[in-house]
Amino acid sequence: MSIISKIKDIISRTAQRALGLDGIRFKLDVALERLEKLDHLETTLTSLEAGVSANANQADPVEPVSDQRFAAGPTREESLAQIEALDAPEESKANGSSAEGTSLVITHAELCGRHGTGALLLKLLRNEPSLTVFYSHDFFKTHDTDAPSFHIVHSGGLGHNGARLVRNLLARKKVRRILCVPFYKDDVQTALTAQACTGAPLALYIMDDQNIHVREIPDDMLGRLIERANICFAISPALCAAYEQKYQRRFWLAPPTADPDLFVPSDYNFTPNTPPRGLVVGNVWSSQILSRFRETVRLSGLQIDWCGNAGKPFVELDPVDLSKEGIFLRSHLPEPSLIELARAADYALIPGGTLDGTDTHEWLARASLPSRMVYLMATANLPLIVMGHVETAAAQFVINLGLGAVCDYSADHFQKAVREVTDRTTSDRIRARARSLSPAFSTRELSNWLWESMDKGQAVDERFEGLIPRDHVLPSVA
Repeated sequence: MSIISKIKDIISRTAQRALGLDGIRFKLDVALERLEKLDHLETTLTSLEAGVSANANQADPVEPVSDQRFAAGPTREESLAQIEALDAPEESKANGSSAEGTSLVITHAELCGRHGTGALLLKLLRNEPSLTVFYSHDFFKTHDTDAPSFHIVHSGGLGHNGARLVRNLLARKKVRRILCVPFYKDDVQTALTAQACTGAPLALYIMDDQNIHVREIPDDMLGRLIERANICFAISPALCAAYEQKYQRRFWLAPPTADPDLFVPSDYNFTPNTPPRGLVVGNVWSSQILSRFRETVRLSGLQIDWCGNAGKPFVELDPVDLSKEGIFLRSHLPEPSLIELARAADYALIPGGTLDGTDTHEWLARASLPSRMVYLMATANLPLIVMGHVETAAAQFVINLGLGAVCDYSADHFQKAVREVTDRTTSDRIRARARSLSPAFSTRELSNWLWESMDKGQAVDERFEGLIPRDHVLPSVA
């Protein structure tokens, strides 16, 4: 239906409803409100169509973090669907509704298991009685939730329209609380607008650094969000320390967690493989690290199963070429199959950063803690081998908790690390350690802990601070 036809149709339907109410005079303001939304839609679509060709050539499919910042916004069909959602009765919207209001999560991509942030948020928020999702980049073309999800952009000269869309979407929705997990400045702008127009309490959760080592999010913008937040969390001790030092605000540690229903059963007995077989789960975003990882495995003569999204849609890998190098691509397995494969492996391998200036994703390695590490520790009790520099967040996690070994990108060091963690005595010790730590990383109570901490303005307890100690912790300041 064209925009003009839609205007006529809305006016007609509004008039019919109004005239049917005991002959009450037609309420022009109701129609004008909807016309304003359609005017916004038409302006947005015109701007998008003019800018798409200019922006299309700026994206490098191999390096999405630094080069996909100007990804096109919602398509015409998506925008029409979002306008339709404004008029949908609250009780008819997906994921139900709550008398207390909806929990609004603001993140950078679709809420799906194809990337670490999405997988973690799905587990964290799965029991929310009412959930609404705002996201800035349409990377994976899928959602693993029935919650209403809206693609909102502010970049490319559409800042005013993006903010207005946020206000329109929230105008008749009661927002109970906001969780912002920012990666792009669009995410921060959406959170600032949503918090300003709803007054809802906001929790900021930094999972990836995009302000200190990488300057995607400007200081003044993130500073305003930190000031407005009731509480600030970060996923690793390194991120907590870096943001506390820069912004002089307490950041509480909230590491990745795993579903306790998937923990290794107490009667499970592992049978070693000969030769040992490794497992990689998830994405390798850096083309440099990917090349070094493949070369190291090829020269080592060892075999690795690689499960997960494997970098798609940004990285395209040939399964035949990988198999010749000893890497067997298993793609995105159903979770029961993935867990079965993980429990049969001898160790898990985490390709990490080298911190030598050659890696375009050094910022990711320095401070971000891959959620798959906790997942594999808890669901399979696997010994972990981190490839890369000992000062990366992943390596420090393994060293501090006694969960495996760290090696560089050389076949000799990799083979040595495999021998170390698959030694029967060492393997049994690491697996027992993983089993004892798993309950502390349970997702089951994490959402309650997070929301209660937000209400209080500080963590209700220091369950994670004591588990992974860090230096130079700021005092709690709201």
